[in-house]
Amino acid sequence: MNNENKHLELLEFKNKALELCNVKETKDIGNVLMETVLNHTEDFYNKYLEIVDDTKDWLQALWQYYEADRTDKKQDYTPKSLCNLVSALAGNCNCFYDCCGGSGALSIDMLKKYEQIQNVYVEELDENVIPFLLFNLCLHNASGFVVNGNVLTQRKIKAYRLFSGTKYSKVIEIHDLNMFKDVENIPLDVSISNPPYNIKWQPPTPLEMDSRFPVIPPASNANYAFVLHCLHRATNKAILILPNGIASQRTESEVRKYLIDNDLIETVISLPNNMFECTSIATCIMVLNKKKKNKGKVTLIHSVENCETEEREQNGQFGGKSHTNRTYKKKYNVLSDENVQKILDVIENQQEIKQFSVIKTNEQIAEKKYMLAPSMYFEVDIEDFTDTQHRDFKQIADNINYISRMQNSCKLVINETIAKQLGFDVDLYKQSNGNSKSMKEQMKPLGIDIEVEDYIQFTKNKNEFVFKCNDKEILPEILLQFLSVWKNQIALLNTMQNQYLAELRNAMLPDLMSGKIDVSSIK
Repeated sequence: MNNENKHLELLEFKNKALELCNVKETKDIGNVLMETVLNHTEDFYNKYLEIVDDTKDWLQALWQYYEADRTDKKQDYTPKSLCNLVSALAGNCNCFYDCCGGSGALSIDMLKKYEQIQNVYVEELDENVIPFLLFNLCLHNASGFVVNGNVLTQRKIKAYRLFSGTKYSKVIEIHDLNMFKDVENIPLDVSISNPPYNIKWQPPTPLEMDSRFPVIPPASNANYAFVLHCLHRATNKAILILPNGIASQRTESEVRKYLIDNDLIETVISLPNNMFECTSIATCIMVLNKKKKNKGKVTLIHSVENCETEEREQNGQFGGKSHTNRTYKKKYNVLSDENVQKILDVIENQQEIKQFSVIKTNEQIAEKKYMLAPSMYFEVDIEDFTDTQHRDFKQIADNINYISRMQNSCKLVINETIAKQLGFDVDLYKQSNGNSKSMKEQMKPLGIDIEVEDYIQFTKNKNEFVFKCNDKEILPEILLQFLSVWKNQIALLNTMQNQYLAELRNAMLPDLMSGKIDVSSIK
């Protein structure tokens, strides 16, 4: 693509893809892609490759911006640099399992990196992204299976078999889903996954005896359900990208205890913030290994600052003509090849690097109540605070402002009386806010701008209790979770309302038919 129009890249690709598919809306592209893979239309593959470059997964980008469901399905697709790290951690293998495969970013990186891979097995719940997944795998001439289904309940909706061709894969739909009883027994060397974060699930009952779950994760959060599922499917490793909360949430401590006591966790890597396109949620990578070399030990890596910053220009995608001509600049953290290699070297050589990596025994982790956040295991050295060497003031201020911006992205406007009833320390927050403003003034003479706390506003307005998005670019994760719960509640109430309306109609019908209730005057 033309470098002069870099900020137009996605719009340009979207328009070319619509033209190639001969459709008017992005939601219809999937139908064309499905026809292509099932009919093995090589000419379409060739024409598609003529309009793209190899800088990114363009179908993933298109789906992410135009069709992904962030609210209900928590669809945050994996950045390229994280794919690179996961595939490097996975290593070469004969076959791998991609749980919650999305459009195939993790699988594609594995196929690009390791040519000897013989089979892939990919599962994905969202039927709308399946055509994008199949098309991407066909482009890379993959052999294996793609299943449209729920990995946690193991309910399968549709399935497809991929055969390597001379250039592109051939695909057939499998109509007899019973065959997967045999297919699922095929050994899979490695599991990889970037599953949806922090979703609720329905754990199996004791009577169901699901061998995947020797210990049951809480129903409120399926993160470790995905971990245990992936571990069950792998004969060797399972590598998952997960929210940071998995390292320390008390409700999941029993699962962490099981994994540590059975010596299954090899590495935990805390990742930089702001790596994903559509969420700023802090993440980590957990590496589990049934054949780990460092028996009885866990390598903990605090790679939060081991990254580079990349500024991307993007033309406005939504909001009509007024937005289309606006160019947005956003900064993201990415892992360079050097950043990835630093992590790999630590794991390979079992290195401990001050404030970056530490190796702890399972017993030491047990003493910390099975907490797995790497930073919790660093020793505090008083010299770190007295040494004259320090980062530039502005760099430190940038970090503080990043945290402040994350805090301020969601603002709660609340009546003081309600706030106190809910346990808010109103006076303490007002004091903290005052300190924040004071620091801002103190830093001004140094040319440093400090953001002021602005995530709670106390009011005297009776019964006011409002959450609002307080940032033009960041969509707070907590608002998305709240919206999901609210939508479920409204759906339930709508169903109940319809039932009662039907009941009222049936009760009134005899009186209406007899004329006992006169509706002639109603217009």
